[in-house]
Amino acid sequence: MRSSHRDRSNTTSGFTLIEVILVLDVIVIIAGIALPNLSGSYGNAKLRSAASTIERLARYARGMAILREQHLTMVIDTEKRLIYIGAEKEKTSDESDGELDQDILTRLGYIDVEPSEIDIAIEKEVSRSLPEGLNVESVEIEEEVLGHENIFYTFQFYSNGQCDGFEIILNDRKDRSIQIYSDPVSGKVRSQFLD
Repeated sequence: MRSSHRDRSNTTSGFTLIEVILVLDVIVIIAGIALPNLSGSYGNAKLRSAASTIERLARYARGMAILREQHLTMVIDTEKRLIYIGAEKEKTSDESDGELDQDILTRLGYIDVEPSEIDIAIEKEVSRSLPEGLNVESVEIEEEVLGHENIFYTFQFYSNGQCDGFEIILNDRKDRSIQIYSDPVSGKVRSQFLD
């Protein structure tokens, strides 16, 4: 009588060349679909991270302005790629020697200064860097649109919990953009991706 059960010791198990090629084709197709989506997610994560940093700094500035009962300023320095919070520097009597203020002469255009030499009179309390590859496309403060050619953008947070109404649009090299905006009455800052 013949056994219907095969003798497994005589057969070799494995994959045929066609099966291996088909599996590799499926892997290549799936990778071709997934990789562009993953790279897009990385760019979105960079924008989301920058917006989240600005939102956290704004919450800090609002909270500290209320707590200290003092105005605080958020500065975006596009040349040094910094975002920082602080109060205005207080001038001591040693700084006022009766001469004209060099900062005022520079702002009026009487003195030429390289952009990197200009500084804002804010004591840096907290600072974060703006990620590489992200640019400030436009800034609107209290309905005044400022171009991307400015070096400094400043926003005030007041001791009553309010702030300047502003809207910042950040974009990356692939023209993805995120809008960061404030509610001037509540002082809250939010963000959303733009289409």
